[in-house]
Amino acid sequence: MEKKNPCSPIPTRTRHPAVRAWIYLMRIAYRTERESATHAAEHGLTFAQLDVIFHIGKCPGITQQELAERLLVTPGNVTQLLQRMERMGLIRRVPEGRAKRLYLTEKGQEYCELLLPKQEQLHIQQFAGLTLEEQEQLLHLLMKLDRAQRRKVRALQAARNLAPFPEASRVANS
Repeated sequence: MEKKNPCSPIPTRTRHPAVRAWIYLMRIAYRTERESATHAAEHGLTFAQLDVIFHIGKCPGITQQELAERLLVTPGNVTQLLQRMERMGLIRRVPEGRAKRLYLTEKGQEYCELLLPKQEQLHIQQFAGLTLEEQEQLLHLLMKLDRAQRRKVRALQAARNLAPFPEASRVANS
């Protein structure tokens, strides 16, 4: 039985498991991001720059638009970040039609090869409190949740494209 603690960071009045799970996910994600940011700072990078290096290292030639979508940020935010990284000599942007393809420079590739294994070790340590089987279960559940959320987002986007102002169309047809 869970003890009731009025000062608990998890609201005790919130009994729904989805709300409690979300709170725990956010707390874990925040701590993980802070640790990763500290790791990046030791090498003169921000967490966002480290994330970009890993994405471009995994998908050389990715477009700025694709990168923004993967990072869940706006294209404007990613442009500013990439401009700074280009000045730092970490990436290069190659125009291709209306898009810009992204590649790591030699310096960026060195960072990727040095830091990716360390980052992976950090994540392995962060999940050490779970058995391998529990980690697989958690992964399965998170992937299932991710798929469901992506389907919902796509459905909402499709609905908006078909009828951006449903109230207006009802009034017009009256």
